[in-house]
Amino acid sequence: MRVDSRFYIPRATDKRATESMAALGVTLTIKGPRQVGKSSLLMRVIDTAAAAGKRVAFLDFQLFDRAALATPDLFFRQFCAWLTDALDLEDRVDEYWSTKLGNSQRCTRYLERYLLKEIREPLMLALDEVESMFDADFRSDFFGMLRSWHNSRAAKPIWQRLDLALVTSTEPYQLIANLNQSPFNVGQVIALDNFTVEEAHALNELHEMPLTLGNEIRLFGLLSGHPYLTRRALYQVASGRDTAETLFANATAERGPFGDHLRYHLFRMQNQPDLVHGLLQVLQQGRCTNETVFWRLHGAGLVRGEFQRAHMRNRLYAEFFGIHFKRE
Repeated sequence: MRVDSRFYIPRATDKRATESMAALGVTLTIKGPRQVGKSSLLMRVIDTAAAAGKRVAFLDFQLFDRAALATPDLFFRQFCAWLTDALDLEDRVDEYWSTKLGNSQRCTRYLERYLLKEIREPLMLALDEVESMFDADFRSDFFGMLRSWHNSRAAKPIWQRLDLALVTSTEPYQLIANLNQSPFNVGQVIALDNFTVEEAHALNELHEMPLTLGNEIRLFGLLSGHPYLTRRALYQVASGRDTAETLFANATAERGPFGDHLRYHLFRMQNQPDLVHGLLQVLQQGRCTNETVFWRLHGAGLVRGEFQRAHMRNRLYAEFFGIHFKRE
């Protein structure tokens, strides 16, 4: 959401995230399942950092293509080139890649000896959707490098001018197993989840109460405070596209008010029988025997709990996928 959107609902943790930008050498992780507002909070953190006089480089990892995520040399080179472009500086990547060092070492030298020295302001490096690296064999090398940048602040003053802000919908230990090399368990860690009853009510008020209090409670029972879907439902009714009754009556329909969202999740599971099997286990048995599959479903925002005691994230998902898989 835009930084100036009047429909943004601040969470209790927002202030901690934005206030951290007053300091230098900050490491911030924003984590949570998909569509809970992580990127929206990141935009507010970026806005605060810029207002504090920091130079911001924003990189959305969804834009890395498959070739880069399959080839470490290509990935690290592209990362440096992209960062250089975001800072409007001359690309000198080839010069630093001519040395006989590893990719993490080259990338670190490039940042320390060129980029950080070239810019005068403190630098905030904002990395969104870093879970895009989940299937990259070298992801531990990359995230371990980020942790080394965090640690370098204690020994080299130049690294104190670097902030790191990482956003992920995958549980961090799934991205890097060694906690001593992880950038996700240091600094500030902000965990986002569903709206509370109070937050959902505040959003209904901002939409000028399209739902009565009774229907507001009914919606919370259906969506469990899912931020995106709650906003979607209120918009549908406030704009006159649905009445409250048609919204609830058609909630699980593939062409209903949430249809494109539900079909998107179905499409994402096509040709992935392990995810379908895991979701069926959660629906039917309240567990998922494959922990990796569980965390992928959790990151997608479909399930909650732990892999041995799991449940669907809300009643809408339970009813829709229960109906769909029964047809299958």
